[in-house]
Amino acid sequence: MEEQRLAYLQWVLKAKRSPQLETFAHVQSQSFDGMDKHIRRMWATFLKAQTEVAEGGELYDKWLPLPFESHAASSTPKPVQPQDFTMETPAEASESQAEATPAAVSTPTPTPTPTPTTLPKPAPPPMTPPPMPSSSTLRFSVKNARQGEPFDAEIMITPASAKPELRAVRFPEELTGLIVEPPRWRIHGKPLRGGEFSLRVEYRDATGAVRTGTLPFVVNPDPKTLWADLPSDPGTVFWKQDNTSSSVRGGEAKIIAARRRGRSHAHKGTCCDDDYVIDAEIAPDWYLAIVADGAGSAKFSRYGSKLASHEAAAFLRKALAGPEGEKLRQASETYANAAIREPESAEGQTLRNSLYVTVGHAAYAAMRALLKETEASDVIDNVKELSTTLLIGLARKIGTRWFCAAYWVGDGAVAVYRQGREVILLGTPDSGEFSGQTRFLSAEEVQQESLLRRLRFTVVEDMTAFLLMTDGVSDPKFPSEIQLGKLGEWEALWRDIDAGARLHEEGDAAARLLDWLDFWVPGEYDDRTLALIY
Repeated sequence: MEEQRLAYLQWVLKAKRSPQLETFAHVQSQSFDGMDKHIRRMWATFLKAQTEVAEGGELYDKWLPLPFESHAASSTPKPVQPQDFTMETPAEASESQAEATPAAVSTPTPTPTPTPTTLPKPAPPPMTPPPMPSSSTLRFSVKNARQGEPFDAEIMITPASAKPELRAVRFPEELTGLIVEPPRWRIHGKPLRGGEFSLRVEYRDATGAVRTGTLPFVVNPDPKTLWADLPSDPGTVFWKQDNTSSSVRGGEAKIIAARRRGRSHAHKGTCCDDDYVIDAEIAPDWYLAIVADGAGSAKFSRYGSKLASHEAAAFLRKALAGPEGEKLRQASETYANAAIREPESAEGQTLRNSLYVTVGHAAYAAMRALLKETEASDVIDNVKELSTTLLIGLARKIGTRWFCAAYWVGDGAVAVYRQGREVILLGTPDSGEFSGQTRFLSAEEVQQESLLRRLRFTVVEDMTAFLLMTDGVSDPKFPSEIQLGKLGEWEALWRDIDAGARLHEEGDAAARLLDWLDFWVPGEYDDRTLALIY
């Protein structure tokens, strides 16, 4: 068998040239691994030729390999005649070549070691262009969107040198409100849902092939949707409605008010701490508005704000209907008709004294009611559990002028607003050392000195509105005390209120005001109460 293999090798080297062997000789990457089938075919052909020769009676010696020295020398071995074996047909050669797989391996060297035959230099490999970026190497990105807000942004492609043609962008079913108009690589619209999404991008690359890619897309949710709105439990001690609004009309003006539970309370399902009272029939030609904000840290402040505001209103109804009310009416008219209206004038001092025994004593009555309730209650341990602010506004039209007076303890705001002209604050918000701190109605704040200091009044030729609000409204609308005193800030507030509540339209303006109180300002989630005399 060894002699047969040597004879086969000699036959291949000297007589059997084929396209596969030519390829092997000239292409460095060609190896015997991919020529296995071709070698087997040639071996079968060789065995067949050997058998035919043996049957013809010719000597087998002709198949023995000549010494390799002779192969290297100038002498030429006896050529093999065509009749000695069967050649491959062109079809067989083509089939063999198609089945060969390029690889790299060295040509085996027969024994004994011959002087190698010099082969032609291999041809240099053909130049091939760099591959185009595939779908796996292209990355797509786009900036984040916000739920419910207009969005228009370009889809970014990495690497930037790639210039694919956009065919479509497929959005998940749950993500609506956005569109893409190929071939522009832009997304625009208003996303109606927040979350993290995966968009499918269909595009055609530079070779014309249609491919797909993935585009991560983040829609930041509307912060308002993250807040729960849980109703408070009616079985809660001192429970009150979560939201309410009301309106009353007098001969010269209308009063509307609304109270909305803050998001912080709504998220936990707890009660609102604010309260209010409005009255346009408290006495002939008088208009009353009171707002109160229970301290968030006080256990029963929701009841304290209700008790204080209603007790103050009850006192004023009685006082204005009696002799003190008549004195206040005369004092306010005298002051309004004075040639010079100065708070420190004789007319001003008389008016202040009259306000002291009406509006001032109303604040005193409110504080006394808190103390009495604490003493009588089985659940209230200390009057501080009823802590509340108190803002009392009293107004009356005198001829063409408006007289407005107020008592103000705590934060929030009380102001007379004259559109396009001025804003007059009837007090100063009480701010503590730290954010959110304030003063509350207390025995100290209803002593004579404090009452006189906190009582303010003014007379204006005309009035757009007399506004009283808790800090749930004033803080987001006037972030600083400086802004609180600027007319421009009040102009903006009034435009905002009028646009939302449509104050001079028919229908329930108070209900519309309640809806307006649901405005969104990040970080401002307190209860909100607003009363307007206009």
